Amino acid sequence: MHPEVKAAYSAALRWITLREYCETELLHKLRQKNFDEIAAESAIEQLKHYGYVSDMRYAEALFRYRLKKGDTPWMIAEKARQKGVNEEALQQALQAVEEVYDAKEACLALLRKRDPEHNRRHDAKIWQRQARYLRNKGFDAATIMDALNGENED
Repeated sequence: MHPEVKAAYSAALRWITLREYCETELLHKLRQKNFDEIAAESAIEQLKHYGYVSDMRYAEALFRYRLKKGDTPWMIAEKARQKGVNEEALQQALQAVEEVYDAKEACLALLRKRDPEHNRRHDAKIWQRQARYLRNKGFDAATIMDALNGENED
């Protein structure tokens, strides 16, 4: 292995021991550290060969993490595209999540956490703030209205 490739491989290996990276993200990070294009790509190919880097695994981890934070699958998919995740891996992960994802329940869970005393029912400003928050998480207007107006709420 060429010394520059070996150095790029070692640097990338250190980073992926801390968290998952997609190929594009790792390539960008190696370029930022002034590794040449060929060495960076060769290092990533080696990491893929050994199974250390996988866009599919990265997409699955990103979905798990962001769903816990309250984001919708569609918002997460858009963030993954911006990071450069392989579209095929992204679609597989998105499809797996959509099979079990209940938008209305997720929306209600966020509201229960943010407004356990239902203050939104008594204050229009709080209602609007909660609606903006849910919209920024990626929920559609109908789901937001149902949740904020208290349908199917405990």
